[in-house]
Amino acid sequence: MSDVVTPADGEDGAGDAGGRGTSRTRKAAELAAVVSAVTALAALVFGLLGVIGTGGAAGEGRVAGSGQSTREAVPPAESPSAGATGARPGDTAESSAPRSPQSPSSSSASPSFVRPSVPRGWHVVRAKALRLEVAVPDGWKLDVDSALQSTWVSPDNRYVIGVKRDSTNGHTAQSAAIGQLAWYRKADESKMESLKATTHPDRQGGKPAVRLEMDYHWPARATPCHRTEIFVAGEGGQVYQLHVNDQQYDARPSALPQLLATARAQLRTDLTD
Repeated sequence: MSDVVTPADGEDGAGDAGGRGTSRTRKAAELAAVVSAVTALAALVFGLLGVIGTGGAAGEGRVAGSGQSTREAVPPAESPSAGATGARPGDTAESSAPRSPQSPSSSSASPSFVRPSVPRGWHVVRAKALRLEVAVPDGWKLDVDSALQSTWVSPDNRYVIGVKRDSTNGHTAQSAAIGQLAWYRKADESKMESLKATTHPDRQGGKPAVRLEMDYHWPARATPCHRTEIFVAGEGGQVYQLHVNDQQYDARPSALPQLLATARAQLRTDLTD
């Protein structure tokens, strides 16, 4: 009789246990894969719903953790600019031409000042007490020459060019113009009757200035007069004043605009030598 070989004690039990363990491991892995796929699908769906719900668009996002949009800010529309103004009587190229903002200066006689050529029939004069230079036509007579003002009169006594420097009415062009006009309106003192005046912003020597235009007549004279004055601040709280008078403004044409333009083009203030 041949021997019959039987499995060792516990061998069949171990094989069954190993088969059952392998089956459970495979099922767990399959379940995990299914859960992972479902989770990924859910995340994709919710992500798409989030973009649609917030109105997201290409080129727009948010910096993580900052809450700030990465879209470039669109510059606001420019404010409407002031309407262009045309040249006014008495304007010069300097007063009417557009100009860029200028830095403040302590002197209207800039180191870069280049005086234009003096026209034929004119010459430059210096009023040392007033620390200025100005141009006047040849043949005009010096009428007043003091520490406060200087004036020149044409041979026919029709025109007057004058300069002044003081701080009586303040230290700015605007305050000086206001104060001077207030005095002119006192007809008993100024002798300027039926006065009509207008003021305009201007420029002189690269600095803010005020231009004062006046129509009036002298007492007991019906002949109309016109006077233009330019006010510009100087050093030491002083204000410079250039004026041109036409004493017979009804006689046409008037040379006042050209006289003013030439005189102010040659005006230099705050001279030290």
